[in-house]
Amino acid sequence: MVRTDRNRRGDSRGPHQGIFRKLVIVIAAVALSGIVMVRGETNAAPPVGLNSAKIAGAFVNWGAVGREHTLQIWERWLRQDPSSVLGVDFYAQSTWEDYVRLSWVPGVWKKLNPKRNVVWSVPLTVKGTALADVANGAHDAEFEAAARAISEAQPRAIIRLGWEMNLESMAWFAKGQEADYIKAFRRVVGIFRRYSNDFRYDWCPGWGPQDSAADLAYPGDDVVDYIGLDVYDFKYEGSAEERWNTFYKKASFGLEWHRDFAVQHGKLMSYPEWGVGNFGDNPFFVQQMHDWFVTNSKNIAYAAYFDVNGLWPTQIDNDQFPRSRELFRKLFQRKS
Repeated sequence: MVRTDRNRRGDSRGPHQGIFRKLVIVIAAVALSGIVMVRGETNAAPPVGLNSAKIAGAFVNWGAVGREHTLQIWERWLRQDPSSVLGVDFYAQSTWEDYVRLSWVPGVWKKLNPKRNVVWSVPLTVKGTALADVANGAHDAEFEAAARAISEAQPRAIIRLGWEMNLESMAWFAKGQEADYIKAFRRVVGIFRRYSNDFRYDWCPGWGPQDSAADLAYPGDDVVDYIGLDVYDFKYEGSAEERWNTFYKKASFGLEWHRDFAVQHGKLMSYPEWGVGNFGDNPFFVQQMHDWFVTNSKNIAYAAYFDVNGLWPTQIDNDQFPRSRELFRKLFQRKS
């Protein structure tokens, strides 16, 4: 879902003010279970070992000087090794000028911690510019600027390009112009590849049927490394268990579709955004997401929790969702 972590909640970011609009990342890790949930006990999935860091990433607040410092606090909270989790950020914002004007942002991450790798969510177009224009090269220069800035700071970054293309609110909404979305995606990947051979590319719909069929906009196995899915706990009807099965696990373009589609294309899964909040304090959802990560661990590249309050509250390491927070930390902290 599109959301911002600024200008709605009074988050202070100094010179970074007015820049990012949305998202995510990370989280999720691995380990125990057998915790009492909202509506009773669940059968917890077995631990997946010590590599919980790959599912313990996060999109965090900018803080006083940059997200890196906030992410270090997150790592300590989850007892993860320093620099072991992925950071998530969003490149540019609402104008083509942002692609050049904000090219300094990846360098902030590098200056604060050159060891940190980052997932960069890169808009595929901006409002008012048709996907066909991008597909035909009208804005190659802007993507060149983005690719250059990211490659100089994080040459092994994950590029989440044109995410949630199945949501009407996105400037790159693909419905009815899937061919242009695919052509634009492929063109931009070609630009980024000229700057680093070690970039990885994430194609990431929003969960569920949303506003269009996501698979019609799949750009091709040769330009996709990870198939992502953003998943949030919404105010659907039914019990926590019923909602999990109906709206998350078995829904069209839900978790089971995501797993099967990734297998079909020979790709690892990713979860660049997930979180509680819209429905409220729901540790059952936290437990089920954790168990899904554990069960499918070998086929998951990374997961990231959306630890920022945007269009609705999702931050989990504060006091707004105490039961979810307590369980989250138990499940996603490093076990050693």
